[in-house]
Amino acid sequence: MKIDKPTYLPQYINWHGASNPESLSTDLSQEIGQLLSQTLLLDRRASMAVSGGRTPIPLFEKLSKLKLDWSKIDLTLADERWVEKTHKDSNELLVRRHLFKNNASHATFTPLMNSAKSAKEGQIECENVLKRVKQPFDVIVLGMGNDGHTASLFPCCAELVTAMNSNSARNCIATMPKSAPYQRISLTYSTISNANNIILHIEGQEKLNTLKLAMKNKDPSKMPIYAFLNQPLSIYWSPN
Repeated sequence: MKIDKPTYLPQYINWHGASNPESLSTDLSQEIGQLLSQTLLLDRRASMAVSGGRTPIPLFEKLSKLKLDWSKIDLTLADERWVEKTHKDSNELLVRRHLFKNNASHATFTPLMNSAKSAKEGQIECENVLKRVKQPFDVIVLGMGNDGHTASLFPCCAELVTAMNSNSARNCIATMPKSAPYQRISLTYSTISNANNIILHIEGQEKLNTLKLAMKNKDPSKMPIYAFLNQPLSIYWSPN
C-alpha cells in the first residue's frame, strides 16, 4: 500500500511510506544494500553509521543477512550512551546482538564507547578511533525522538551550539542531555550532514507530528532534526 508523502515536507525530501514496520524494514534493508553495493563498485570501502532504539531492530536483523562484501564495510554508531558495553541501554550491545552477526560479522565494527570515566574525557579518543572509519559516510541511518532530537543532539544540551556548527572539524562530541538519562557521545551535525546518504527511519503518527512541528518552527536549536530537513534526506516511515 502506497502512503503519500506529507504535504509539509519539502520537495527535495525523498519519502518512502510502507504499510507496516515489517515491510518498512524490508524495503529499507534492500535500499541500504543497494547503496553500499553501488559504493563498492566505485570505491575500495564503504561505511555506515546506525542508530539505536527499538525501531531499527528488525532492520538490523535483515541487514545482517544481506549478501554484501562486508569485509569492505566500516560499521559504527551515530551515537552512544556512556554506559558499559554490556549495559541493556548500550547501542553497541544492540548492534552486536542484531546486526554485527551472520554475513555482517565480517564488517569492521568501530564502537564509540571507550574506557574513559566520562563521555567528555572519552571524546578525544573517540575522535581518533573514528578517523579509521571511511568518511564521509556512505550511509547514516538516523532515528528521531518526539522532542525533535536525532542521534544524541538534544535541544536541551548545553553542547548543542557546538555540536550543530556546520563548520566544525570534530567528528563527534560529548553531550549531556537534561531530558534523557546518561552522558552520550554523538556524531556532530557536520559529520552527519556530509554523509552521501542520510536516512531517517521512523514509525508512528507521533513522529509525523514531530516532523510537522519542526517544519513549522524552523528552529534547529529547539528541534535539531530541522537542520537535516533543510537538505536532501530520505525518510522511511510506517504506522506502528
